[in-house]
Amino acid sequence: MNNILIQTISSNDTNESCPAPLLWSRDVVDDEQAALGICLTASIIHAVFWFQLFFSSSIRQASMQWIYAYLLTDVFLLFRLYFSYTLHTTSTECHPSASRILFICYFEAILDNYFNILKVYILLVLNFCRYVQIVFNKILILLAHLGIYIIPLLVYIAPCIAGWTGVGGFVRDTCVIFYANMYIQIFNTIFAFALPIFLNLLVIYASIRHIHMKAALRKSQHYVSASEKFHRSLVIQFFCFYTIWLGLWSPNIIVYQASLNTKRIVYIVGILNYLLIALDPLIIAALDFRFWHAWKKHLSRVKGVALRIHLSTGRVQPTIGNPNTISYKTSPLKPISK
Repeated sequence: MNNILIQTISSNDTNESCPAPLLWSRDVVDDEQAALGICLTASIIHAVFWFQLFFSSSIRQASMQWIYAYLLTDVFLLFRLYFSYTLHTTSTECHPSASRILFICYFEAILDNYFNILKVYILLVLNFCRYVQIVFNKILILLAHLGIYIIPLLVYIAPCIAGWTGVGGFVRDTCVIFYANMYIQIFNTIFAFALPIFLNLLVIYASIRHIHMKAALRKSQHYVSASEKFHRSLVIQFFCFYTIWLGLWSPNIIVYQASLNTKRIVYIVGILNYLLIALDPLIIAALDFRFWHAWKKHLSRVKGVALRIHLSTGRVQPTIGNPNTISYKTSPLKPISK
């Protein structure tokens, strides 16, 4: 398979004297400009989002660990694109070694899928933690980060080692995964797409059902506690976010799992995936009241500083007279006595 892969990569280049198989053509670079622009914008948005953690202790909570773990996957995906773009626009080596080509090919093919699959499982754990908080009134801090990160990686690496999957061909001049048989493809589709989505929807349904039953019980008492309002807002926030996220995330996973090698389709779903990366901090911040409160504090501080600066600069300053001019001081007018 390795020899076939090297031949496939080399066949994409028409310059026989110096094929430079890792260098993108001008057409590919032009196609990548849209994705690069979106990712640069996403980097600015993420930088602003992460910067506020230094000033707001209210959003540095253990219960929010899965939100930040999810956003970290976006950061790694951004670094992955910058790495690939820099490599494929600056690598002018005519005949790179086969091991280097294979490493880059596997790196690009697996890393995108790994972090995109990791996102759906992080959201599943986040949703489950909120369900435990709603039903059992406990803040569950899971120590399962290591397992969440390793299991999806093993699912992609183990079939490659066993020869059930491989990488080859170039779509947008990037290696893609192909499957040795239909059974492995079905298993990966279930693990990467169907199973986590089904479990997430199941947890959302269980949360809504619990809140509805509790609300019906409290209805006769004409009393709604603050915790119930908070739990209802958690479910609504996650449902809204998950709906938007699923619409932008699922096309990319479906295309890769189905091995659809149509260049235009892969390009469109890639753009949608980068848009999701750019919108993730905005959507999360808009739906979570803790970020709203932090932003209000920051805004009030900025307004206070601006007001103090305005007052200090707006004071009446003493006028400085010209020493070369003669001034006359007139006495005040006295009233005329009759």
